[in-house]
Amino acid sequence: MAHSRPHPSKEMTPTLPSPHQQSKPTSPLEIPELLEKIHSYIPLRILRRSVIQVCRQWFLINRHHITPRELIWEYHYQNENMDKAVPLLVYIGKIKLYFRSVYQEQCRIENQQQKIFFQTLKDTHTQRVRYLQQQQEQQKQNQDQDTKVAGHRHRLLYEPTPILEFDLRGRYSSTLVYELLPYLTHVTRLRIEQNSDHFVYPCKVFQGCPQLQYLYVGSKTRVEMFSGWLPSAPEEQQPLTLRELILHHAFLEQEKLEEFLRFTPHLTDLHLANLSTRGNPVFSPNQRYDCRALIAVIKSLGLPLKTFHFSVYDRSRGSGDALVDEELFKLICQDSREWTFATGDLTPQLMRNIQLLPNTLTTLNLVNHDTTFFSPASKLHQFLCSSPQLLHLRAPRTTYHTSYLDLYHRIPSVVVGDRSATAQETEAARYPDPGVWACRGLRTLHIAFEAPGGRRAKVRLEQSRVVFGYIARVCPDLTELEVHMPTFREGCVFQRYTLAGGFCLLAGLKNLERLRVEAVLRKNDDKLHDLDWISSPRNSEQSREERRRIVSQWRGLLLAEEHKDRKRFQKLGDEFTRHE
Repeated sequence: MAHSRPHPSKEMTPTLPSPHQQSKPTSPLEIPELLEKIHSYIPLRILRRSVIQVCRQWFLINRHHITPRELIWEYHYQNENMDKAVPLLVYIGKIKLYFRSVYQEQCRIENQQQKIFFQTLKDTHTQRVRYLQQQQEQQKQNQDQDTKVAGHRHRLLYEPTPILEFDLRGRYSSTLVYELLPYLTHVTRLRIEQNSDHFVYPCKVFQGCPQLQYLYVGSKTRVEMFSGWLPSAPEEQQPLTLRELILHHAFLEQEKLEEFLRFTPHLTDLHLANLSTRGNPVFSPNQRYDCRALIAVIKSLGLPLKTFHFSVYDRSRGSGDALVDEELFKLICQDSREWTFATGDLTPQLMRNIQLLPNTLTTLNLVNHDTTFFSPASKLHQFLCSSPQLLHLRAPRTTYHTSYLDLYHRIPSVVVGDRSATAQETEAARYPDPGVWACRGLRTLHIAFEAPGGRRAKVRLEQSRVVFGYIARVCPDLTELEVHMPTFREGCVFQRYTLAGGFCLLAGLKNLERLRVEAVLRKNDDKLHDLDWISSPRNSEQSREERRRIVSQWRGLLLAEEHKDRKRFQKLGDEFTRHE
């Protein structure tokens, strides 16, 4: 009798995972930290329009881009604006306070508004803390649970938000900072800036903001870092989360700062700009800073610094206070793509040291106290024309002459009342030939433009046309533009924003997200049709028609420009033939 082999059942067959069922490697898009870093490279308008629509996770990562996350509180706002701002304060994660009280009436208004702000901040602080505690408990319970965005978006947009960034500027009492500290326990970025002399207790600031990662303390005159940086009790001296420390016009004791650096293991950016050598004559003796000693301490601590700046506000300082020593310079900057210098330190020796290094610079910051001092326009011009890798230039207190941008010599005589050939030759000899910047991919530009001749210059519309036209053509990828005003307003290039002044040429910057232009304006100089193109492409038909009418009157000017171009090309052709 034949015995048939039993057919193996499914229960008896061992199940081996198929290649398709095996776990796949984790995608970078599944790691929130990497995903947030990837999103940081996406333009803001795309984040708002497209990225947040993908899924709940992407929406939450970029929520701060679409919520009313920033509140600017200024004394001159009307009461109705304050009434609108108060209910939103609990949802704001970034706050800027500006106090500019000069006159008695302004002081009275500011005091009233300050009381309103403090009371609202106090009321919302409790609400923020309670909400954060609830969120932490909910995350523990539903750590792996995911829900869809639909139906939750409005609630997510208007949930209480911890204050993460706080910016305090203007003219105010030094004690105001410490009145605010109890409500800033979650702040990661803090900026304290005064228009006049003031003092700061750094120890109190770090105790009040234990999660602080960025601290800027500055003044237009002097800020004194008072008392110690660390708690007096050794058991309270714990490592801090600080990553960036920027001090402008600060007076400090270097020994206490060096001791403080022992507790900043994550510090990547340290900027000590225009340090003051004179403190309060009653409490603080004058200081003598030692840059080399500070660098030795930094190296011994092994801090992961990426950028470093050190400068002293003293025009009579010796070379030992400036970063001009070649060995010292290479020690600090050779492996960094971001450099920060005091404008007064851009000596010929330092420029030679810069040229010896590989041209990998992407960010250049120039710190200056006053545009009337240390204006290395020619050195900066040569640098920009030979640095194709540069992406960010921040030099708001450094003047740059419009002559360097005038490629086709469109700006008339620069000196008032003197059109002689000798005067023009003398003025032309002061500046090198204009040139085209090599940094065509520049994304950030902060600079002050000045008409050649300084205070004696006669400001013409041709100057602003040259500046705006040059920026729009040479730097088409700009996302942030700040054009500052020189100290002496007489030399300011921008007196009016009329169409003839060329301001509308900036419409060619398709990626521009932030624009700030300082100017000397007179009442009723500029009309709506001169400016409303910048707010929306769908501005009124009346404004567009007014612009067409104005431009139609330029036919004679355009023909004159064409005539100049023909003469220029003819001259170049003659010179080329002669050299052959």
